[in-house]
Amino acid sequence: MFNPDINDYQLTSIISECCGGIAVVYSAVHKPDNQTVAIKRYFVDKSKEKATLIQQDILTRRELQHPNILPYLTSFVHGQELYVVSPLMELGSCRDILDRYFQEGLPELACAIILRDVLLALQYLHIQFYVHRSVRASHVLLDTQGNVCLSGLRSAASMMVRGRRQKQLHSLPPPDHDNANLMWLSPELLEQNLKGYDEQSDIYSLGVLCCELANGAVPFAEVPTTLMFTEKVRGNRPQLLDCSSFPEPLDDGEMKSMYNTDSGVGDSAEGMCRVRLVYARRKLSDTFHRLTDSALHRDPDKRPSATQLLNHPFFKQIRRGDYLPGLIGRVKPIQPDQSDISALLLEEKLSDMDIEKTTEWDF
Repeated sequence: MFNPDINDYQLTSIISECCGGIAVVYSAVHKPDNQTVAIKRYFVDKSKEKATLIQQDILTRRELQHPNILPYLTSFVHGQELYVVSPLMELGSCRDILDRYFQEGLPELACAIILRDVLLALQYLHIQFYVHRSVRASHVLLDTQGNVCLSGLRSAASMMVRGRRQKQLHSLPPPDHDNANLMWLSPELLEQNLKGYDEQSDIYSLGVLCCELANGAVPFAEVPTTLMFTEKVRGNRPQLLDCSSFPEPLDDGEMKSMYNTDSGVGDSAEGMCRVRLVYARRKLSDTFHRLTDSALHRDPDKRPSATQLLNHPFFKQIRRGDYLPGLIGRVKPIQPDQSDISALLLEEKLSDMDIEKTTEWDF
């Protein structure tokens, strides 16, 4: 049992800043049972306009329970700050792992395990009449036991309105701080027309996630928003990069034109060359290409459902003994940082100061 009391938790390390600077994620210890958890600390005075979204995230996570959806443990308010407690996913997000350890993309078997578990989460969400609307590597979290959890539910939308299931949704998901989420959104969602969109929009985002995990870079990352929108509406699909789609050698212009992005490894010429060689010399399975291509179909009615994709031949390569952390062995779990602890002690002293409570939260 996790109590909604700040005195029951000891912050141990800063993991990351998120949500455009209005929140910080920490690792912490739940003192009563010495269990390690993650705490997201929202600075409510900086995010009054996003208060409804934060509440929606908490309420949605309370309602949904699935092994592949990040669990909600508890939440509480202290001063003008909101704390949300979740299990600690020690390996961090897939985006962190790609940036730090696998700039050229994850091994195919690791991609298969992660994508299978994300599809299990989406299958559950869609059965519950939710559309996630923010499937991306930064919202896919891993722990040292091989568990994969989907987060980012503040963008989720229910298709149930006043007890009746709606056939389509029409609203855009809430914008993130830099509109980066647009790169994962489906063409029908971006079009904002009378046809609307449904849960098949998440399948398109899963196809973009396939490219992100396998290639290390996000499709359309370096393309102007208007061009990205045009390419998606025309039905141009991102590709998995291997010897069949990325012939050697290429210059920067050819590479950007083919994939609609850069290599994702910054400005280092040596690093870019190394990643290009990895793409040009590797061979991803035909089933991986087919799964990605089917998920990215322009017509949502022609995309397979999450349930259908779970039966795709691509996932037959997964064996019972396959262990995800072993496939990405170079990834180091989050560890307490002594320099963080000193800063956290100061933060705790400041947070203990009397602050007038101006925001009420009703969960």
